[in-house]
Amino acid sequence: MEKGKISNLEKEPKDELRYLLYFQPSQDLENLIFQQESLRIPNSELHSTLCVFNMDTEKEEEIIDEISEINFNPFEIETLNFDNFANDSLVLKISRPEELLKLHYQIINVVEKYATEDFNEIKKKYFLEKYNPHLTIAKSSSNFDTNSKDLIGKKDKVEKYSIAKKVDGIYYKIKEFYSAD
Repeated sequence: MEKGKISNLEKEPKDELRYLLYFQPSQDLENLIFQQESLRIPNSELHSTLCVFNMDTEKEEEIIDEISEINFNPFEIETLNFDNFANDSLVLKISRPEELLKLHYQIINVVEKYATEDFNEIKKKYFLEKYNPHLTIAKSSSNFDTNSKDLIGKKDKVEKYSIAKKVDGIYYKIKEFYSAD
């Protein structure tokens, strides 16, 4: 198994771990991104975060059951522009369609029941009204050509999302959740 890849976990977790709810670009969009020069894909692969949080692993089955009850319709995102985020990250910002925001809010409502106390601070800083969907594609300090229009205005359909947990610095996919359609 390659380090840093989201994959399936086959070992026992620790008491409290970091969890990630996310969706990934389609193969077509991913291929287009990988054709660009000076990429530095994050260890967690190409993804757009819906929510990230810490939680006691004993609650894992409960939260997965509750998240499984969330119904959502497939939605279309569009790539908008490049932006620089903290920690030397170059991101490709994506649109905020109503169905994505609805899914995000539903996920936050479930997660806050199970997450550790620090989630309130994370939520205030990054989620709900401040939710800024994006794909991290390179380091800001890389030679990536942000003037390139190859990745701007691309549409992509999202029909599923996943939950992963971080063990020893590696995210392992636990389960995928599919749209109602």
